[in-house]
Amino acid sequence: MGIAGKLLGLVFAVSGFLILWWGMGTNDALSLLYSFIGMFVMAMGFALLTSGRQQKEEKPPPPTVTEIRCSSCDFKEIRDFQKGDYVLKAVEATCPKCQGAMTIEGVYMVREDTEDKDRI
Repeated sequence: MGIAGKLLGLVFAVSGFLILWWGMGTNDALSLLYSFIGMFVMAMGFALLTSGRQQKEEKPPPPTVTEIRCSSCDFKEIRDFQKGDYVLKAVEATCPKCQGAMTIEGVYMVREDTEDKDRI
């Protein structure tokens, strides 16, 4: 909502307050009615004033990677996490170096270092 909506909300809030104030000051039979009308108009004004505030944008979760190692040699591969990956799971793919069996050795979330960004 723009400036016009905020100004309209401010006008409603102030006029509602004045109607409420005037309704409380009189001692006739309509004073209760004026008080309720004033509170209603003031509530509408505050609703217009506070509407349209943006919520904090949520960051997506950091990417998750899977570390796969060969049980025979030192070959290690890092790939994107796939549903169903867990530690010590045997992978169908064979080692490109020695054709040995490969297992998942770790599942990690990759986080950005905020300290390194501050140093630059």
